[in-house]
Order: sequence, then structure tokens, then C-alpha cells
Amino acid sequence: MCSACETDNMYSTHDCYFTFQASLFTSSALTRSVNNMAGGTFCIVKAVMDHGVTHLKLSPNRDKESYAASDLDLTMSTAVNGRAVLYTRMGYKQGLIIGRSSFGQLKAYDLQCPNCDFNYELKWSSLYELTCDKCHRTYNINGSEGYVQSGEKGHNLAMYRYVDYNEFSGMLTVSNGP
Repeated sequence: MCSACETDNMYSTHDCYFTFQASLFTSSALTRSVNNMAGGTFCIVKAVMDHGVTHLKLSPNRDKESYAASDLDLTMSTAVNGRAVLYTRMGYKQGLIIGRSSFGQLKAYDLQCPNCDFNYELKWSSLYELTCDKCHRTYNINGSEGYVQSGEKGHNLAMYRYVDYNEFSGMLTVSNGP
């Protein structure tokens, strides 16, 4: 197999498009995860509807106790820069893991376990590891491609191809293409 094909196989082909105006939420766990150029910071991001209003529920991999509740539960608008925003295309089940590897590279993974048909949500088990409660695999996301750290061999986490954070506009975008 050619190396270009191998590179293509490491990215998810599932529909994903997520935009976040980080400049409006400067102290949120997600903004701090993508702003940290030193790396090693990630944040679980889940879109949840509550009484007709979308909330982004955030769970950082470190220093969770240092955040105010309002920095972990964001009430979202339906428009960014005058364009309608939907939170229904955030991977398999409206959940992503977004942040910077220890090398400072932006990464975005799907929150669902790829070895359980994308039907079971992953949870933090340590600083850089997430675990599936069903198959008990643990995935490493720091400086890697979301490989199986422990448990039965299997697929790496579904990673999204395009992750961009423009620090001047404060816009974060995750998708399968530019």
C-alpha cells in the first residue's frame, strides 16, 4: 500500500463540520485547549439540546477544578458572523475531542469508540487516555493518532482531517476538508 493511502486511512470519512467562535468564550476549557501552544491539552466537546437551546458541554483533560461552571457549559447562539450554525454534524453523535498534542499540533477525534460501531462514548481515564466502558480499550491521544494503548487490538480513534484555529479571528473549525 502506498504511503499516501495509509495517510488517507488515518482520517475519518464520516460527516463532520464544527465551528466555534473561541473569542466569545475566552476562558472556556475548549478555548484554553486550542490556545495552549505548549500542547498536551485536550477537551471533550458534546452538543446537548436543553429546552430548545444548544449547550456545549466541555470536559478538559487537565485542571478541571480550575474552571468556572460557565466555562464548562456554554450556551450557544444559532449564528456565527451572521451565518447559521448547527451543532448536529459534530461526528457520529455530536461529540468531539479537540486539543493540541504535546508537540503543539491541533487534533480532533470522534468521541465514540471506533471498535464498538461508534455507539459508545469515551471517557477520560487519565491525562492523555480515554476508555470505552463497553470494550474496555484505552486510547492514547497525546502525540499519537489515537491508537489503542491497552485492551484488545483494534481501530485507532476516528480523527478528522481539517482542524484550524485562527487566533486573530478566534475561530476554530473542525471538518473533513477545508
